[in-house]
Amino acid sequence: MDYLREFGLDNTDIAILKSSLNDDVYSEFSFFQNLVKENIAYLINFGISNYQQVIVKYPEIFLRDTESFKNVLSKFDKQDLIDKVSKNAAVIKKMVDYVDNN
Repeated sequence: MDYLREFGLDNTDIAILKSSLNDDVYSEFSFFQNLVKENIAYLINFGISNYQQVIVKYPEIFLRDTESFKNVLSKFDKQDLIDKVSKNAAVIKKMVDYVDNN
């Protein structure tokens, strides 16, 4: 998971992330690092400034295939989404759940 340092995560962030993941998700995060990197890069380029918080709190969303990840973000007004996530990282998880369930 050291590859996450490329995105500004520090030792504390990575330790929190490692301790919160079950064995399956931890393995997937390691095995599918190119997918995770691509989704993180997309989130950054989208304009989410607190992306590190999102990674640490909701890592499983970065295991979605990239098209699905982009689709979730495209369902909402971009600026509104950026504003809401900057105030509360949980918004991104709620959006993913909403899109998955509707």
